[in-house]
Amino acid sequence: MPEKLPIIAIVGRPNVGKSALFNAILRRRISIVHEQSGVTRDRVAAPTEHFGYHFMLVDTGGLGTLNREKNVDLFDGMIREQVAAIVEEAAAIIWVVNCQEGITPQDEEVGEFLRKTGKPVVLAANKADNQTVAQSAVADFAALGIPDIEPTSCTHSFGVSQLMDVVVKYIPQVDSASENEKRLRVAVVGRPNVGKSSLVNRLFGEDRMMVTDIAGTTRDAVDIPVDLQQDGQVLPLTLIDTAGLRRKKQIDTVVEFFSANRTEQAIRRSDIVLFLIDATDPCTTQERRLGRLIVDANKPCILLANKWDLLYKEGKKPQEMIKLIRSEMPFLDHAPVQIISALNGYNFKSIFAQLLHVREQLKVMVPTSVFNQFLQDTLLRNPPISKDNKRFKIYYGTMVFTPPPKFVLFVNNKKLCPSNYLKFLENQVREAFFPQAGLPINLELRNRERLEDSKPARKAAAGAHFKRQAEASDVNRRIQRSKNRRKV
Repeated sequence: MPEKLPIIAIVGRPNVGKSALFNAILRRRISIVHEQSGVTRDRVAAPTEHFGYHFMLVDTGGLGTLNREKNVDLFDGMIREQVAAIVEEAAAIIWVVNCQEGITPQDEEVGEFLRKTGKPVVLAANKADNQTVAQSAVADFAALGIPDIEPTSCTHSFGVSQLMDVVVKYIPQVDSASENEKRLRVAVVGRPNVGKSSLVNRLFGEDRMMVTDIAGTTRDAVDIPVDLQQDGQVLPLTLIDTAGLRRKKQIDTVVEFFSANRTEQAIRRSDIVLFLIDATDPCTTQERRLGRLIVDANKPCILLANKWDLLYKEGKKPQEMIKLIRSEMPFLDHAPVQIISALNGYNFKSIFAQLLHVREQLKVMVPTSVFNQFLQDTLLRNPPISKDNKRFKIYYGTMVFTPPPKFVLFVNNKKLCPSNYLKFLENQVREAFFPQAGLPINLELRNRERLEDSKPARKAAAGAHFKRQAEASDVNRRIQRSKNRRKV
C-alpha cells in the first residue's frame, strides 16, 4: 500500500443509507444506491476534502448478522472481515443509523464492536427527512453512548456539511499532494467469474476484494491505490476492480444494471484496461462485445488469458492460446497477450513489465519532422491505390496530443482514402513509434484548404506573403545584375 490520506470509514447495519451518505459527501454518484438490502459488498473508497482537510472516504458493506447467530450468510461473514480491516486503518468512523426505525439489536452490536476499537466515532442519524425527526434524533440515540450525534438526510441534502465539520476534527490535516493524479488508472474488466478480483488481490498482496465461485460477487467499480514494486522500480497505480459484464438479456435486476453501468464508466475513465479472458472458455460472444467496448472507448488494452493453471496440466501451449485469441478477436490485434494464473501467480512479472512499458509509451510525443519523414517513406514503399482516376495524397501530418496518440493528416481529399489504407497507416504508426504497447492510434484526415475557398483574412495574409516573396525576388535579381555588371 502507498502512503495514504487519513481514512474516514462509513459503517452501520444494512439499508441505513451508508452509500447514499458516501455519495452525498463526495457530491457525485460512485456507490450503487438501492432500497434492496446488502447491495454494497466490497469497500468502496474515494479521495475527497472538506474545507482544507484531505482524506480517503470509505464506504463499507452492511453488518447484517449478529455474532451470536449460527447461520451466517457467506457474504455477511466476508463483509464483517472487510469492515474490521478498514476500521483498524481508519482515523475516524461515521456510524450511520436510521432515524425512522430507532435503535435496533443490530445497532447495539455494531456499537459494541466500535467501542472495542477505541477509534473516534461520530453518529450520523440518517433519514431525518423532517424537522420533527431531526430534533428528536439526538435524544433517541443518546443511549448508544456516542457524544457526537448529527441528524442527516441524504435525500434532502440536510446536515451532511455539519456532520463533516465534526468528523474532520478527529483527523490530521495533510498536504493536498496530487498523488492520485499521478497514478495510472488501470481498469480490470472481464465477464463474470473470470478472476478479476483474484487478480487484484494478487497484485495488491492481500485479500482486498471478495472472491467466491458465485458469479456477480463484485458489484461496484472499486478503486484501489497500490504501489507495485519490482527490481527496485515502483509503479503507482489505481486499480479499478469492476463487476463482470453479462449479456443484456441476462440482466434481470436494477442492481445488475447499475453494476454494468459502473463497469462501462470505469473503462471510459481509465488510462489502461487489463482485459481478462477465461483461458478454459476463451473468446465468447460476451468477451468479443467487451473488447468492442474497449476499442470504442479508445483505451490502451492488455489481454490477460487467466486460469492457465487448469490448461497447463492438459499440455496446452501458450502459442495455441495466443493464436486462437488473435483469430477470434482481430479488432484487438494491437493489444499484447499475456498468459497468466491469478491463483498461483504464474507469469505475473510480465504484467508489471507491460504496465511499465505502456506508461512510458503514453508519454511519447513524436516530433513533426520525424513524423513527416516517416510518412514520406511509408507512402513511397506502399502508395495508396487510385480511386476514380484520382490519387489520395498526404501533404504533411503532425501529432496533436496523447494519450491516446492522435495525429492529424492534411490531405487533398479525405474521401479518396480507402478504409483499409487508413487502417494500414494506423498499424504502421503504432509499429514505428508505440511498439507492443496496445495503444489505439487515432488518425484524423483534414482536407487542405484551397486559397480561393479560404476566408478573407487568410486570403489577405496569403497575398501579403506572396507580395513579400515577390519583393525579395526583385531585390535578389537587382543584386545579381549589379554583380554581373561589375564583372564585365
